[in-house]
Amino acid sequence: MLREAEVLAHRLTWLSTCAFDYAKGATNMETGLMQRLLSEVVRFEIAASGHARAIAPERTRVEAQLAVQREQALQETLRDALFLGNREVARAPLRAAAERLGVQVAEGSNDWMVLAYEATRVLLDISMERARRDQGFYSTPSPFFQAAMAGETTPAPVAQHTLPIAPTMPVTPAPTTTAIAASEGPTPSVIQPAAVADDEPPTPKAEKQAAITLSEAFNRYGETRSQGKAGKDVDETAVPIKGDSYKRNSFANLQSTAKLLVAIIGDKPVSELKKADFTEAFSILQRVPANHGKSSTETRSIREIVVEIDLLEEKNIARVHAKLKKVGASLGNIEAAEHQESIARLRVNTVYRHMQDTQRVLRYLIAHGYLTQNFMKGVIWPKSELERLEILQEDNSRKIWGDELPKLFRTPVFQGETTDIGDPMFWAPLISVHHSLREEETLQLRPDDVGCENGIYYFDIKVGAPWQRLKSKAATRRIPIHANLIALGFLDFVAMRRREGEDRLFPHLTRGKNRKTLSENFTKDFTRYRKTHKVYDKRIDFHSFRTQFNVELIKARTDSELRHILMGHEMETVNLKHYGGDGHDLAYLQEVIQRVEIDVSMIQSPFAAGKKTKVSDFQAAQNRLRAV
Repeated sequence: MLREAEVLAHRLTWLSTCAFDYAKGATNMETGLMQRLLSEVVRFEIAASGHARAIAPERTRVEAQLAVQREQALQETLRDALFLGNREVARAPLRAAAERLGVQVAEGSNDWMVLAYEATRVLLDISMERARRDQGFYSTPSPFFQAAMAGETTPAPVAQHTLPIAPTMPVTPAPTTTAIAASEGPTPSVIQPAAVADDEPPTPKAEKQAAITLSEAFNRYGETRSQGKAGKDVDETAVPIKGDSYKRNSFANLQSTAKLLVAIIGDKPVSELKKADFTEAFSILQRVPANHGKSSTETRSIREIVVEIDLLEEKNIARVHAKLKKVGASLGNIEAAEHQESIARLRVNTVYRHMQDTQRVLRYLIAHGYLTQNFMKGVIWPKSELERLEILQEDNSRKIWGDELPKLFRTPVFQGETTDIGDPMFWAPLISVHHSLREEETLQLRPDDVGCENGIYYFDIKVGAPWQRLKSKAATRRIPIHANLIALGFLDFVAMRRREGEDRLFPHLTRGKNRKTLSENFTKDFTRYRKTHKVYDKRIDFHSFRTQFNVELIKARTDSELRHILMGHEMETVNLKHYGGDGHDLAYLQEVIQRVEIDVSMIQSPFAAGKKTKVSDFQAAQNRLRAV
């Protein structure tokens, strides 16, 4: 708490200094006045809501749920006010606080703008704390309990009975209003607690009181999942294939979550963890810069990084605001310039993934008797909040290649500048964009995965070797080979690999250390290649070839059922789910594939014959493969 108070004091001092340096004609707010005002708002609102809660009559479950919904609606209003820069919602609470303190604040000044903005944030914090307390969640024990424990000097005698016995003399409790107000306040004064019966049932404890820390909890859960167990019950049957999948696809993410949580909370024994630890941790996690962890020389703690980044961002925004305001820039241009100074933080989906992994670990601890309460309840975002945050964050979603595709095709490897006629940097993008193959599906192709039926060549996507993997059952499919690929000499390439006796089309690709996939290392190579040749966009990657394929079929008015079949998506419709895509013959699917129009006229094939081959000559290319 001392560290946080120090940070807040530095932040408020800086804001006050900023107002002096950059806001011409604005008067400085008295040192410490902002903190006094905002602290008064917090104390009054929390105490008032606590008193109202204490004297309220019993309510029905429906009434309680409506109260929760009202509080959530208020939070939405406050977030919207922060989003729009509307400070009106803070005016009345600040006026009341100033009146109680006997001070005056000039409304409309830069000081007032800063104060009202911070007050809006404080009101949001108050609402969330009020909602938690209204549902029975408190970050600290009751002051009565704390005072009783602090005053205990000798061990209580062992009771000689098994059932509670009522005291012979009635106990007079402290006045309700004073007790509740104190218990609700952030810094309660010392009060005299009511007596507590010696036989009051203790707080439930976990069945197993083993010395296990937070990091050990993550490790044990990870080991359990890597064995192919779900980690939800004590007695579970291991499914090795699921364990291998978890190690490839999810274990690294779990380790990342563990590292962050331990760095913020500390490697506490799990028996000492509280809900407040996780509430605070994920509040901090949302403010972690997006590039965190990419520097091997970083020595600051996550808390220090977040505080410094927050201050730097606010300083830069204030500087830009003052500079543009001084030259008479429009509000729209000022707002846009301020946005440019924002420092990218972890994406919403990344934070949510950390929340999910943390909740899974806590459920594992509960199942194995280390905990009795899921501290992530009320901390992890509900679906509605996740969707709201996704809408509000800047759209960095994946894009199609679009106009960037011709630029890629004009880079060296597509212009004949390669010493390997089987270079995956050449063939893999072409295969994916014309046939919607996933990256791993493309890179693990074997010569035997290229078949021919009734003169139609196709990819036979299946698990045909122990080292091949598919995303789902729906990924098993047959896709006719596009005329463009045949014109570029792909069938010659396949024939060459067969003559060489190679089991893979791209035999020299290596597997990554973490996921043990071919795509792990190739993704890095593909990123370096694009950056080297100036065709890199962080929103365009290998998967964007599949997105491009889908868009091309949509433009050709291809129905969703066929697109599902060709892309290997899970079947959603009743027809697809029960009858699959095998009802469409290859001839029809070939017609659909040809609707994908990709300009490859600028590409030079690694095969000399392929360079001279035009799309219309693909039948001749097919005949060459038959002759091999």
